[in-house]
Amino acid sequence: MMLGAEQDGDAMAEVPYEIERKFVIAEPDVGVLDAAATSVSEIEQTYLVNADGHAERVRRRVVRDAGGERTQLTHTRKVPVSRGVVEEYEREIDGTEYADLLATADSTRRPVIKTRWVVPHAGRVFEIDRIVSPRQLWLMEVELPQADDVDADVELPPFATGAVEVTGDPAYSNKSLALPPE
Repeated sequence: MMLGAEQDGDAMAEVPYEIERKFVIAEPDVGVLDAAATSVSEIEQTYLVNADGHAERVRRRVVRDAGGERTQLTHTRKVPVSRGVVEEYEREIDGTEYADLLATADSTRRPVIKTRWVVPHAGRVFEIDRIVSPRQLWLMEVELPQADDVDADVELPPFATGAVEVTGDPAYSNKSLALPPE
């Protein structure tokens, strides 16, 4: 999502913002998720050594949707801006670059392995993640159109029982979840 602009010399460069709310939820009925989802993905994301401390990762994602099945490889860098808002720079990469970047994996973190269901509800798109490694947890995210929406009311899907908001809590960033459990 392109939200704002940043001065870059004399040219204006768009800054890609990701604005989202995040919730821990109780384990939902997977059959309900499967029936409601527009896509289901198996994801493995590996965090890379990054000198500036920002989240940098590679992701291998096998997506299943109405169009069939496909594999996506991406490289992403996220820079925190404020609660629920990050600058997100993401690009698709090929297998060779993926392997090269994996060679720079952060040895203090483990790959995050998860299944993601993308579910539309009440005019929004929710991403429900069943994280299975390095810990087990259900997370749900909803992307928002602008930073002012981070504190707005959001109608949660009925399967999101026991939802506890963790937006902005660094313990629930995927980069933190990649740390081995203590």
